[in-house]
Amino acid sequence: PHTQSIDPKAPKAGQEKVVRSGKNVQILMTAVRSHFTPEHVEINQGDHVVWHLTNLETTRDATHGFAVPGYNINLSLEPGETQTVEFDADQSGTFAFYCTEFCSALHLEMMGYLHVKPKTAAQAPEKTAQDLAVTR
Repeated sequence: PHTQSIDPKAPKAGQEKVVRSGKNVQILMTAVRSHFTPEHVEINQGDHVVWHLTNLETTRDATHGFAVPGYNINLSLEPGETQTVEFDADQSGTFAFYCTEFCSALHLEMMGYLHVKPKTAAQAPEKTAQDLAVTR
């Protein structure tokens, strides 16, 4: 961040994506004034997620925040900075993510959604007789 230059291994504009390998998911995201790309991310409950986020801004005062409160994620990214957060998607549902640093007149538009699809009955671990036993 001090050099205002993007890490060469960081997600780049036009190369944002969600990559799945079994239950491991990598999210390559960028932030630029008033927009996260991708702005909609869909994963499965039980996935292990590694989320890489780069602030593409070059103006020194264009700090962006990134929060997903449902998963207790809160980052601050200086221009040029990349951060990575890792978590297990143990909760299903739709979770808003948004910028937490006032970044422009359209700051409130800088948001998106993480959709965690619930496990289906076929994906859920089977219950054993011991699991089903009622303690008296």
